[in-house]
Amino acid sequence: MKLEGQHSTTHMASEDRNQRNFERGLKVNLPLFHGVQRFLNELNIGQTTNRQSYRAANIKSWLLEQWFGWGKPISRTFMKNSLAEDPLYIDRLVNRYLGRGRCTETSGYLYPSEPLIGDMIDICSRSQTPYEWRKSPIGLSISKDLLHVSALISQRGNDPLCGLSGQLIRVELSIWEQILSQRNLHLCSSELAHRARIRKSTLTTLLDAALTHKLFISSIDAEDERKRRWTVNTRHKRNLYIKSVLEGKVGTTLR
Repeated sequence: MKLEGQHSTTHMASEDRNQRNFERGLKVNLPLFHGVQRFLNELNIGQTTNRQSYRAANIKSWLLEQWFGWGKPISRTFMKNSLAEDPLYIDRLVNRYLGRGRCTETSGYLYPSEPLIGDMIDICSRSQTPYEWRKSPIGLSISKDLLHVSALISQRGNDPLCGLSGQLIRVELSIWEQILSQRNLHLCSSELAHRARIRKSTLTTLLDAALTHKLFISSIDAEDERKRRWTVNTRHKRNLYIKSVLEGKVGTTLR
């Protein structure tokens, strides 16, 4: 065997070992993960393929944590100081939410609208997420832990993939679910589309971009070379971050 071939074989074996160690070493609160996955899937099921939708999903997840986790209204100034986002974009998004009746603004503070609260109750019901009513300015209360982890997972920091559709979050969570449940069998594209509830054409676009930026890695199915199977790239900082979030080691957003 040529030295180049030996090096390639050794490198692939090393990568396989890294992948197995990464997956085997995961220590995750599975009930919390599955709760977050169900909640985010239902929350984002209407997400469009608009290239700005991930930025909007990020801010929305943060707002939901503040409103329904902490039970408090939010000022625009607090939003701009708390989120690593263009202040002008935040103002545009808030104005769009106001125009669509998703929130109200009173004395400089933003509150969820009654229609939004109703939608959140529907999302909680579909995702089997517990909720209750409390004496607070917001009223509806949802688990702070669940909303906090949801917001952390939605954050992408300076990752160039933040320019993609917000539907990418459902793809990521489906792959992580498979790693946590059946780590020895990665999902093929059709299985991934079904799990993430995404059209195959949209999924192809997302996977191509994720592969370009080395977020995921793919392999040929051992029994059907027409199929590609997908898992996370254990060296990508996004996946290392998600691993830390799922293991409860991250309490602040990624910058």
